[in-house]
Amino acid sequence: MTQAQSPDQPEAKGHAAGSSGAKAKASDAAQTIRLVVAAIGLILLIAFAVANSDSVKVSFVFLSANVSLIWVIVISAVLGGVVDRLMILVSHRRKARR
Repeated sequence: MTQAQSPDQPEAKGHAAGSSGAKAKASDAAQTIRLVVAAIGLILLIAFAVANSDSVKVSFVFLSANVSLIWVIVISAVLGGVVDRLMILVSHRRKARR
């Protein structure tokens, strides 16, 4: 029995207590990796956008406009991220229904 446990609490098994700690560490490591990859992607996106600052003609369905290529890249990246998150949300909801 450890000092933190009261006499009426059973002692924790080493394997069970250690496995939840290992899962938390693995989750923290995965989160760190995701953040590093996202930061690298953001840095590359910014560098790519700054290097491509020319003005381009963008044609929409009913109109066209001359805009800086930076805005085309940024808007495309944001829309891609929104679509990605929406697809993940739809996937999670479909799995939750089952």
